[in-house]
Amino acid sequence: MRYRVYLPPCYGQDGHVYPTLYLFGGNIHDDAFWDALGIDEAAEAAITAGAIPPLLIVMPDNGWLANTTTSGPASYEGFVLDELIPHIEKSYCAWSAQAARAVGGVSRGGYWSLMMAFRRPDVFRSVAAHSPALIDDFAGPAEDPRVTGVVNDLGDLRIWIDIGQRDPYLVQAQPLHDALAADGVAHEWRVEPGIHEPAYWQARLNDYLLWYSAGWPTDRATLPDC
Repeated sequence: MRYRVYLPPCYGQDGHVYPTLYLFGGNIHDDAFWDALGIDEAAEAAITAGAIPPLLIVMPDNGWLANTTTSGPASYEGFVLDELIPHIEKSYCAWSAQAARAVGGVSRGGYWSLMMAFRRPDVFRSVAAHSPALIDDFAGPAEDPRVTGVVNDLGDLRIWIDIGQRDPYLVQAQPLHDALAADGVAHEWRVEPGIHEPAYWQARLNDYLLWYSAGWPTDRATLPDC
C-alpha cells in the first residue's frame, strides 16, 4: 500500500516529535489526491505564518482494500490501525499518543475516518469528514457512524462534518448530524455552498488545517523527544 508523508520545514531540527494528521481520499482516489489538492502547500504556508504548529500529514492509498472491506484485521480499518499507524510512528518522528493523532477524509474517505474513529476513539483525538459518502454495502450497525456515534462512548473525541448544499450525499449525512445532535454529542456541522468536487475541498484546506491543529502544543520544547 502506497502512502505519502508531508514533513514540515523544521522536521528533525529540534529532536522532538510531531502530531500527525491522517487523510484519506475517496473511493476513486489514491495517495496523490490530497497532494494534488495542495494540502502540503497550505500546511507549509500556515506553519510558516505561525497559524498552526508543525505537523506530519500522512496520505495513504485506498485501492481495492478500502473499497471491498470495512472492519476487522484483514480490512482497510485493520491496515490503518494495525499497520500504517505503527509503521509511521516507528519510521518518523510521529508522536505516538491519542492526543497527537487526527484523522479525516473526503467522500468515502470521510466515511472511513468516522467509522474508524467512532469505533476506536482511544486512537484519535480528532476526526473529520468532508462531504462524507456514508454508504457501505459491507457495513452493519457495528460500523455505521450513525449508530456508533451514538451508542459508543466517544470520550473527548473532536468531530467535524462539512458538506456542500448541493452534494448528493447530504441525504445520508443529515441523519448522522441529527442522531449526534439528538444524543447531545458535540460536533461541528457545516452545510456550505458547493457540490461534491475537488474545488469545494480545495477552497477549505486552510480551515481544515486550523481545525485539525487546534489544541496541539505550540511550544515544541514541551513535546517528547523523537
